[in-house]
Amino acid sequence: MTLAIESLLAGETALDNAPKTELADGRLCVPQHYLSYNHTLKSVEALILDIEYDIRYPVFVGQEQAGLYIQVGVIGVDNYQNKTNATEAETKIVYGRKWRVEPQLPSSEIIQTVFLALKKAREHEVRELFRLQHNEKTTTPFNNHHDLPLLVRSEQRLQSSISNSSVSDFNQQLEQVLKSVSYDGRQFELLSFMKRPSGQYLIELVIKQEMKTYIGFFLNQLNINQFLHQLMQHFIDASDRHVDEHFRYCGFNRFSWNNSVAAIAEISAEVRQLHKDETLDNFHQHWQQTNYETDRSRIPNPAPGELWDKIHRQLKQFSPQEHTLPVNG
Repeated sequence: MTLAIESLLAGETALDNAPKTELADGRLCVPQHYLSYNHTLKSVEALILDIEYDIRYPVFVGQEQAGLYIQVGVIGVDNYQNKTNATEAETKIVYGRKWRVEPQLPSSEIIQTVFLALKKAREHEVRELFRLQHNEKTTTPFNNHHDLPLLVRSEQRLQSSISNSSVSDFNQQLEQVLKSVSYDGRQFELLSFMKRPSGQYLIELVIKQEMKTYIGFFLNQLNINQFLHQLMQHFIDASDRHVDEHFRYCGFNRFSWNNSVAAIAEISAEVRQLHKDETLDNFHQHWQQTNYETDRSRIPNPAPGELWDKIHRQLKQFSPQEHTLPVNG
């Protein structure tokens, strides 16, 4: 019987004399930790071509003087247009931050970088959709565009109104705040509020829309501030879970919770069993040297100054291995 051998992707090269491992299904593969990587614009584009998600989030690959990068676009309604209703608003595309891709990054980590970039692009949107009516004005208190240096100078003002409440007071405050918050234009109705044996408080809400949606979460403190944060976190978690279940590489939803954790652990053990093979000692020395060189290539070269002085003081508290220190160390 001829055994099938897993082929390498563009940008991947097996180390000299790299051993192969046989998987439980009979296929042979060179484990990814026995590969070296030299990714280019074309090889990263090839990886992205095999990724599928929501068509509203195109994934771009580019190259600048600083190197390769991945960037997620978000196609949506132009919120700044002065239109009388949503149906008149035109669509536009906005772009998230650029995620650097080092040439020596393993292919799997590039795919996971796209996965994370999509989550963060969606989170940015989700935070914008949470609205709070305050002093007859619509605000987005959880968005990512607040002036952080200004908030630092307003610390006392931000902290002054935070306090825990009694059960009866909190219930009244909750009813009031639910009248002023919305998510994507939809408001909430309190379904239940109860203390659990753990000491936590369970909040259950109904999202008012044609098809009612029910959500629930726990609070550790009877505090409206905590409630608003937990409500926001619920929508961020829901967005992340959407990416978990619908992100696909070569048709496979790798991050789905439906994948067997035990099976993933089993495959991981199969590809790492060669570490214990004493007949491969010479190869393992070569492999460890390659890993060392890869790790060295990631060490930063900080400029002298106050920041480096601060980092240097931090490092002295831990005494890391000499060969892992920054170049100025």
